[in-house]
Amino acid sequence: MLTISDTLTADVHALAYGGDGVARCDGRVIFIPESAPGDRLRVRVTQVKKRYARAACLDLITPSPQRMAPCCRVIDPDSGEPVRVPGCCYDHLAYPAEVAAKQQQLEGLLRCLPSADSLHYEAPFHAPLPLHYRNKITLHAEHRPDGTCVGYRREASHRVLPLRSCPLACEAINALLAELPAQDGFRDLRDGDAVVLRHTPHDGACWWRAGHISPDAPPLTEASPAGPLQVARDAFFQVNPPVADALVRTVQTWFRADRAAPDILDLYCGVGVFGFALLQAGGTCLTGVESGRSAIRDAQRNARALGLDADFRCASLGRDAVDFAALIRTPSQTTVLIDPPRDGMAPGLARALATCRARRIFYVSCDPATLARDLAVLLPGGYRIARVKLFDMFPRTAHFESLVELIRSEAQG
Repeated sequence: MLTISDTLTADVHALAYGGDGVARCDGRVIFIPESAPGDRLRVRVTQVKKRYARAACLDLITPSPQRMAPCCRVIDPDSGEPVRVPGCCYDHLAYPAEVAAKQQQLEGLLRCLPSADSLHYEAPFHAPLPLHYRNKITLHAEHRPDGTCVGYRREASHRVLPLRSCPLACEAINALLAELPAQDGFRDLRDGDAVVLRHTPHDGACWWRAGHISPDAPPLTEASPAGPLQVARDAFFQVNPPVADALVRTVQTWFRADRAAPDILDLYCGVGVFGFALLQAGGTCLTGVESGRSAIRDAQRNARALGLDADFRCASLGRDAVDFAALIRTPSQTTVLIDPPRDGMAPGLARALATCRARRIFYVSCDPATLARDLAVLLPGGYRIARVKLFDMFPRTAHFESLVELIRSEAQG
């Protein structure tokens, strides 16, 4: 019987979603942070539950061949010791092994779905840059005895780990971060203020205090497969441009493979990138729905600039009444694209889509757990999963993007 503070030898055989290594002892799964498949460890049990336990590594007896020197460590000014940057749970793992682990996690979470054994998984897309890829980071300010600092909040804490540079941020953001204490407005930061650093090739690097963007601040210009897009500074846009472009181009390629559904309904459309790309890939009409008014304004402006005819509507999916019968007038000719936040689709939306009878659905997900939840609702509506592909949008972290194509079963044949 395991108890807290027990020490034991553990052999790690996999990585759970979230990054912890997985071992087994006494009939329980044991989760061990900062471990790798193939590790043999001496560990101390820190938590015991009915079906699982957690443990901390005391000694690395036999290291996994998948290990590498940690790449996301900074010096903690309080202890003087190197510590992991919060969120970088895979910084000790060779990058191909990280992507392989994420692919296993995706397949494991979708294993509960009907016909899971016959799902077609395309090869995962590896990020060209496992480090220094982010074009946006959000830090927090903290007043310390030696002055104001900015950094990421420590895991399970509101305390800030000061950063002079971020291993995940692009070089232009790190250059700005180094200069930040000398920038106008830095001394006005208060404890807990969120500080956003952003970069685009068109605009360069800039920063602002979250929630305090000047009404006169011009939008940023982002490159995309659909063309240059205007994006409000506080609007959502993917943080890893090469992987985001690959995701959009893959949606275009899959869309072209079946030209029988050229009408496009883009839910959680943001500034319009997916919808515009599908119009350019042969779509005939586009309706986008998004809750953010500034994003809708940007989408409308981008449509005009690109010379594309599109209808964008501001509505909070799951809260405001959405008439899908009006949005999807010819279901057999309609492709629905969904790109929801990490929480997945709003309550009731998956059920509504399951009954709308659209020929095809593209689901872009940043959380495989909520993806599996929503697919379990969609599939009984007459859909089957045609293919799945993972895109490693967030190397060194637990997160990744997935693209799923669903086809109405009656549309095949």
